[in-house]
Amino acid sequence: MKTLVRFTHSRNRRPASRIATHPNREGAPSYRRSLREQIVQVLTTGTLSNTFYASREQIAQEAVEVLTRGRQECPQFLARALVYARNEGLIKDLPVMGLAILSGGGGATRRLFEQAFGQVVLIPDDLRNFVKFCKSGKIPGRQGLGGMTVGKVRESLLAMSEYHAVKYGSANSREITLGDIARLAHPKPGSAAVSERLGWLVKGREALSDNPELNPKIRALEALKLAATEDEQVALIREGGLPYEVVIPSVKATTAKIWEALLRHAPYMNLLRNLNTFARNGVFRQDENVRYAVSRLTDRHAIERSKVLPFRFFDAWKACCASANDSRLTDALRQALELSFANMPTLGSRQVAIGTDVSGSMRARFSEKSSARYIDIAGIFTGALLKRIEGRALPILFDDRVHLDHGLSARDDIVITAEKIARYGGGATAVGAPIQYLLDRQIKVDAFIGITDNIDWAYGDGCYASGDFLSLWRRYRKEVNPEAMALLVTIAPYRDTVAPAGEKGVRFIYGWSDRVLKYIALSLEQGESQIQAIERLSLSDLWHPQGQPRDDDSDNAQMED
Repeated sequence: MKTLVRFTHSRNRRPASRIATHPNREGAPSYRRSLREQIVQVLTTGTLSNTFYASREQIAQEAVEVLTRGRQECPQFLARALVYARNEGLIKDLPVMGLAILSGGGGATRRLFEQAFGQVVLIPDDLRNFVKFCKSGKIPGRQGLGGMTVGKVRESLLAMSEYHAVKYGSANSREITLGDIARLAHPKPGSAAVSERLGWLVKGREALSDNPELNPKIRALEALKLAATEDEQVALIREGGLPYEVVIPSVKATTAKIWEALLRHAPYMNLLRNLNTFARNGVFRQDENVRYAVSRLTDRHAIERSKVLPFRFFDAWKACCASANDSRLTDALRQALELSFANMPTLGSRQVAIGTDVSGSMRARFSEKSSARYIDIAGIFTGALLKRIEGRALPILFDDRVHLDHGLSARDDIVITAEKIARYGGGATAVGAPIQYLLDRQIKVDAFIGITDNIDWAYGDGCYASGDFLSLWRRYRKEVNPEAMALLVTIAPYRDTVAPAGEKGVRFIYGWSDRVLKYIALSLEQGESQIQAIERLSLSDLWHPQGQPRDDDSDNAQMED
């Protein structure tokens, strides 16, 4: 049974006056972030799906409003934020939509758009989404392709690798195909190979020339569609390095050998996503295939290059456990998640309280195409923090009260911590509850790290928190530790917040990637906010995080929404 802590003192009066308050989605007073913070939040936590508090239409409309204001008032920051969100935030759809909005600014934003385009449109899916947004009629200042956009679209088509043309070139693609885009943009190929590649996207097999040296992957795919024997099919998959996405629809029936060939060519995210599929098709009956998958999953370099969002490992682990797969695979997924946070700083010698929101709204899925929920992300971040600051961290789970018997331990794997946290949930939200807990016991910490959707409303008479987060945090800094810093990790797209912009001792950090936790250390060590770090980004060179070149796994970082 969970232990609940009730605060028995009477409610403090709320401050007599507030600055720029407005009702949040539960009707309680809250604040608006600065425009730059709103931009980063939209781009790193935004979704085009329904959420607990808002419909997809509301979320999309708010995102367009914020990004359009950014185009008008701080276009340089918007451009930098787009690049940051796509490359470090590992988000796909919202940065691409923001790029389309940037393109609607005319001559005032042309150079910024041109500099950002190649750092936001990284794969053909991004290109398809960009064209879709441009043609949607919902982007202010942009009606279809034209002006500054068509030239960059042509460049993207001409620079497309043969692998990407094969992987994303299906004529059955949703809404708009690469062939459709080629017809719209009319690119002028500079080589026979590119000319044939683009012709194939538009016309299919009939566009292939008599030169067998051109586009061997495309030729392997076309031959696969006609192959009659298993040996021929396997040979073509191996020789062409053909991806899973095109092999499955191209063969009449799959066999264990075909699946084994696909395993050996699977990019990291494809392997992670399809472990159960490989298992169902007999691949892991061979011990050498299990050993290969384990080695691949736990390869630190492969993890870094894949740019997989942390919740993906947790999703894969849950699915793998549910299917009773080989325990070596589930153990490998646990290790992979640990390795994804291996470079996270330890936050020095600071004493840290970690407040993890387990309220009902945190149980909402943030995408209709993912089973992951906000509470899963919060659990993963909590587990990673506990591991990195063992012995100096006080974990506090809260909804409208504090839960004490959570059993969290720094010695647990991150997936175990996330699973324990996911068992909670269902209450209202009092972001001030963990602060009340620290205040009542006069527990001194150097930092409070809150992981929450920031919809604070369950406080006052009859509640467990005597006031809202801001009033309690101000009291804590006055009565316990004037130097304490609150870092609120915001993982939901809601524009409401629990403190005004510029509040002393409060910082907001946005996103779902492992970089979120690194910005906590950056803020504590150097006093630099996430916003300031983005302001320092240069748009003059193509983005290569940690000096690493992009590879074909980078297209699998974030879910399609």
